[in-house]
Amino acid sequence: MNTLLQNLQAKVETQSHATEEQTQQMLNDFEQRLSRALNAALRKIETDMRDLEKLSSSVNNRTAHQIEDQASTIREATCALEETRKEWRTVTWKTMLPTYLVGVFLTFWVLLMAVQLTFPERPSAIEAQGLATFGLEGTRVTRGLGGLGRVVNLPRGVELADCPIPNLSGGEVCIETPATR
Repeated sequence: MNTLLQNLQAKVETQSHATEEQTQQMLNDFEQRLSRALNAALRKIETDMRDLEKLSSSVNNRTAHQIEDQASTIREATCALEETRKEWRTVTWKTMLPTYLVGVFLTFWVLLMAVQLTFPERPSAIEAQGLATFGLEGTRVTRGLGGLGRVVNLPRGVELADCPIPNLSGGEVCIETPATR
């Protein structure tokens, strides 16, 4: 039985060494495959990272160029708007200021005329007294529109007459009354 046991022990030992060698071989193969897979994954990750970095840089550059283009467009539009605003101001002042001033002066003139029409001029006492001495009682002197000139309304019996000495510069009128005939 000893031999059988020795044979069995030798066989178990041989199988144990064979199993151990197979296990060691399998572990070595697994380690090599794992190492190759990890190296391949590492190379793929490195390649992907480089590609991602290039893509990110490209996108960043493109975005920077787009932003610069838009900023340039905005600056040009702002300059054009400023020029338009300056031109508008110039045109407005050149066209609207004279119109505004004419309106102000016209309004002032209308108000002045309204005041003159509502407050007629009082007849002068000296004027009325001087007219009475020539038989012109009841003569009315009225101012023209806006205070320009005078209109004399003569009483009955007073007529225009030829002046004995002609006045070449004009502005004088001769009259005839019953007292001066």
